[in-house]
Amino acid sequence: MWEFEIVAIEQTAPPVPQRGDWYRYTIANRITEISGTRCGSREEVDRFVRSSVQRLNSRHLAPSFSHSSLIN
Repeated sequence: MWEFEIVAIEQTAPPVPQRGDWYRYTIANRITEISGTRCGSREEVDRFVRSSVQRLNSRHLAPSFSHSSLIN
């Protein structure tokens, strides 16, 4: 399976007129790349991104549901 991983978390300029510490993050696997921005301390953003990766991977690895299973 192609699990998502953290590619980068780097400080970036805040969106105008926002204040605070802003970070740009990138999460990717072999076929998909997700980028976003988040306000907070480096530790808060790191926790958010790690949690997001865990959620994405748990969804990705969960058994799929099919309508045909309802018929049989």
